Amino acid sequence: MSAALVDYLVARNGPPPRLGLAYDYVVAGDGLYVVADNRYLAARVPVARATVRGLPSLYASLTLRAGRLPQRFWDQIVAVACARPKCEVLLAVTLDPTGYRLLRPAQIAGPASVVYRPPRDALLQIHSHGAYPAHFSRTDDADEQGFGLYGVVGRLGSERPEVALRVGVYGYFLPVPWEAVFAGDRGPFHDIGFDGPDEMESTGALSD
Repeated sequence: MSAALVDYLVARNGPPPRLGLAYDYVVAGDGLYVVADNRYLAARVPVARATVRGLPSLYASLTLRAGRLPQRFWDQIVAVACARPKCEVLLAVTLDPTGYRLLRPAQIAGPASVVYRPPRDALLQIHSHGAYPAHFSRTDDADEQGFGLYGVVGRLGSERPEVALRVGVYGYFLPVPWEAVFAGDRGPFHDIGFDGPDEMESTGALSD
């Protein structure tokens, strides 16, 4: 492995081996990607789309090394968020030798914000927007600068509550479908990035 924090690679024969200590930039036939992995997550996120002649396409990808999160985690996230409809609330998922754990970190929550210290090595951080839409704000973009999964649930208490999920690689983001992160059934929740072209067009595709 390279001693450099970030390395710069070319995909000549498919995905090249990881070299950077934190992440790599990879040039492929379909553009520039940022690539990172750790013990629980691997992701390849588009940075810029382009056609580079002579190189193979890579496409975006996301892999949860320990598998998707169980249905009961989703049910608990929804229950906690719905129990506090007038305040934002944040929950996190970590991975230890016994498996996934759902945590509610110490936090200071208000109607439009939540202040907290992220758990070490959090796989997923997901917060609620109460009755407001599920969207990532500029504050979320500024806060979510690590490597992991991020989510928001909104329009709680309505007939069509919403969820949005994305993978973040040090400030680069890719929307991902609920089914790529959770196993089971999301119930009435509308996945705003993937449930139809009339809602919000996806900015990336998943492979692997």
